[in-house]
Amino acid sequence: MWKMSILETLKENRTPILLAEIGAYLHLVGRFSKEFLETHVRDSDLQFDYQKICSNSDFFENTRLYEMLTNKKLKDFISKLNTSAAVEELKKDIDNFCNFIQKHTWRDAPKGLCKILADAHGIVSGIDKSLAGRIVEAGKQRKNYIFRSTAFGYEKEIELLKDRGLKKQFFEELSQILNNIFTELETKEQISYESYQRFLSIITKYYSKTIGETRRSINEISLYDYAYSIASLVKSNLAKMLVDGWYEPRSKSKWTILSVNLDIPRLLSKGLKIGDILGYREETEQLFNEIKKFVEYDYPFGNEIYRDETGIYFSSPSFEEIKKFLEEIEKTFFNHLSFDVSLHIDTSRESRSMTVIASERMNALKKISFPHISGMMKHQRNAAINNNQENKFSFEKCPVCGVRMKSEKNDRCEVCDKRYKKRAESWNKDPKKTVWLDEVSDKNGCVAMIVGKFNLNKWLSGELLDTLISTTFEEWKSENGNIQLCSKLGIHKIEDLERKFQDMFKNSKLDQTGKELCESLVGIKIDDFSKLWNSLAERDATGYALNLVNEEEKARHLIKLLFRKHPSFARLRRIWSTTKEFIDQTILETIINSFIPSNPRTKRIQLVISPNPSIPKNATCDIIVGGVRFSPVCIDNTKGIFISTTNLEILSKFGRTVEEIAEALSGQNIKLKTEEEKNWKDYMIIEAKPADDEFQDYIPYIEIYDFPDQFMILVPAYEALDIAEKILMEYEKQFSKVRDRLPFHLGIIAFHRRTPLYIVMDAARRLLKRFEMSKTIEADVIKVEDIAGDSELGKCKKLVLQVDRREIPLNWVVSYSTKDPEVEDLWYPYLRICSAEKPDRALCFDYTGSGDYVVHIKEIKEKDRIKIEPSYLKLCYIEESSDRFNVDENLKFIDDIHHIKNLWEMVKRNLLSKKWTLSQLYSFWRELERVKEYDEETFEYFLESNLINILGLNPSSGEFEFLKKAIEDGLFELCLHWNLQVRKEKAEKGADSI
Repeated sequence: MWKMSILETLKENRTPILLAEIGAYLHLVGRFSKEFLETHVRDSDLQFDYQKICSNSDFFENTRLYEMLTNKKLKDFISKLNTSAAVEELKKDIDNFCNFIQKHTWRDAPKGLCKILADAHGIVSGIDKSLAGRIVEAGKQRKNYIFRSTAFGYEKEIELLKDRGLKKQFFEELSQILNNIFTELETKEQISYESYQRFLSIITKYYSKTIGETRRSINEISLYDYAYSIASLVKSNLAKMLVDGWYEPRSKSKWTILSVNLDIPRLLSKGLKIGDILGYREETEQLFNEIKKFVEYDYPFGNEIYRDETGIYFSSPSFEEIKKFLEEIEKTFFNHLSFDVSLHIDTSRESRSMTVIASERMNALKKISFPHISGMMKHQRNAAINNNQENKFSFEKCPVCGVRMKSEKNDRCEVCDKRYKKRAESWNKDPKKTVWLDEVSDKNGCVAMIVGKFNLNKWLSGELLDTLISTTFEEWKSENGNIQLCSKLGIHKIEDLERKFQDMFKNSKLDQTGKELCESLVGIKIDDFSKLWNSLAERDATGYALNLVNEEEKARHLIKLLFRKHPSFARLRRIWSTTKEFIDQTILETIINSFIPSNPRTKRIQLVISPNPSIPKNATCDIIVGGVRFSPVCIDNTKGIFISTTNLEILSKFGRTVEEIAEALSGQNIKLKTEEEKNWKDYMIIEAKPADDEFQDYIPYIEIYDFPDQFMILVPAYEALDIAEKILMEYEKQFSKVRDRLPFHLGIIAFHRRTPLYIVMDAARRLLKRFEMSKTIEADVIKVEDIAGDSELGKCKKLVLQVDRREIPLNWVVSYSTKDPEVEDLWYPYLRICSAEKPDRALCFDYTGSGDYVVHIKEIKEKDRIKIEPSYLKLCYIEESSDRFNVDENLKFIDDIHHIKNLWEMVKRNLLSKKWTLSQLYSFWRELERVKEYDEETFEYFLESNLINILGLNPSSGEFEFLKKAIEDGLFELCLHWNLQVRKEKAEKGADSI
């Protein structure tokens, strides 16, 4: 029999693969219910089994979902397999979607496809829950205090519990799309891409509104993360079997990660103007979506599991002929995709988890450093040059793409020019969303690029997940029956359990008490301890456990496997989705949108220019009126009608409101030039008025990009530090329990609106690389105090930390509360302590198994020395092109945002009270510059003298001490430069002229 290629086999079996994936999503639909959540709360007398919903039509609230799930037509389509591989087993025991719901665990004796589902469910569920899944009572939430947690312990309300109509609304939408899918199967024998996407969008929308598990501390996985992870593994494993043949999947299934990489920040930094950058961003998103369709639908073998500035990553089968598989993918991409830089395609080593995503990401950073040297698109530049060979004297390389040729008179090649002009077309469809840099600029004509960066590598690798508790020893010990068992075995603390494990490794044949102990840990009866070890060691995503031979090391690692959180597929997904939600929802939707300036800041003016410049619609021109230059956009080229695209505060010389400015502009003579002509000519504004409502009230910021680990946005420079402080405050709240282990860096790069944007993009890219390279440091705990946090944080400890070579200590507030006032968080807020021996603290454990300890925040003491992952700040102004080469130097701590703000408040207070003048400040500033090169002792002497003699501060005052430390940490000069020279503040009425 003729054997199809791998991709042909996948394409021919698209329908059964997609139906199996849909079934994998639906197998948890019973958990989308108040009944499921409230059955698992403390002292509940409700009885509900989500696997038995198909025998209870009332559960579906009079929707057609029950009809769809029990539709036996599914069997006809899911069993139509077209492959030369031996896959008869796959056709067994699937009549309708209820089979997926009822038989997705090994105890249900699954067959065929349900075996693949049971293996995926077991991997995701088992690794997620670990021992916590065995603790029935200790982790249960109270009925009126059921919350979901982020991956880092910050609890939020569950939307499903708040909205009583949500379940029926979901079931109605779900039944409608399933009905559409069945109709398509009957009429066209395939599922359309539109229906497939619609199904996924419904699942994403609703499954994200509840959790897959209610017990703490495993209440962080949303139902969507849980189902998506299982469905992705089912899809990839089924694809493998259709190509390579059936095998028994239990405990044997392995996957790889397919990565498609390119350096997005480098690509965007090639843009000359904002239109180039936004155009490249749009094309990159389109490229990723095409690749996503290729992998998930056209040749379905996996799902997207991660996407960031290095590329896009998918779950993928571990095919026997993996090299052939990659060759087929490259050939298909080569024939169907076109892009300006190389795409690097590869697969990872095979694994039963997805922790390799961290190493794959780091490998990608190395590969994409040479965008034109390697990868499948390296032919493009030579082809473009050859195509223009006869014009080699009138053409030159395009400065944007660096691939195609452009004529000498044009700024870009045809392709890049088309991409550049698309920004105005997009703006015309949604004028509230600006694409004009001049509209983002502040009243001084300055813009700021805010760059944010989470360092996720140690979390995605699973390394720092070991610092989080899944279940405490006391929770396990207090479970029904375990107290008596532990007493019988002499197990009073976790060290006793570890010693017991050592003995059991030496003699694996179990007596009766040994059997009872193992059953309390894994829920099954076994007579050989090695069976327990092997089953748990297989779940170790690092692969480290299976290679251990020493009994002591095994026992220590077994404790870790039982009581720590594990890097499961769903948990890793939850980690990066938590940071992505913070960027998308907290920063971009909430914080940025809260900074809405008033009239005339967000208003626009409609201009009629005579004679008609006759430039294309959506094109811009430059005009000078009254000495002020800005660039309106043409919205009607037949009548010469333009809309202003600048911050009207820049035109404040003409009036204070949009009406006053428009009236003043009407009849003004202007200078005008277009992109084509390049020469200034005389024109007149014959009419000016406030633009129509659809053009008013734009939001003055531009998002460059956002990924789970980082973002870039352009904001007005004047508000940039205020925005950064709000971002910091939310970070301090939402990541309070892990801020020592999850660094978040912020860069604020200010520049004049006429600065070439590629310079700023290059500076931002350099800064991101510096953030990526940040290292662990140590800090001394000099003070610990209890404080009452707000309603969000609850019980907290305030830590005052001293860092080497720094005068102002770090002040951290660390929460140890849940949203239930009766429950403290014993799982997340642990700090890594520098100690050669185990500290004498009750809530303390070795998180690596090699003598590295963490201590719960409640038991941190003064004089402890801890390890922290520092979060850095860069605040600077790009005045010259060369400034971008120094942007990665002299970083401050992100905490200094508060200090810089407090410093400026102190300066303003003294200026307003007339204790200081701006002349004194500048005099003091000049003196600081003069004595900066002195040795430390001499500098301190002159510093104290100037604080007393120039600023008149009392040496015993708090202001004197704070200002002295701020100066020694380099914060005071930074504060003055930012506020006096970038923001151009005048802090006192009638102050000296700046």
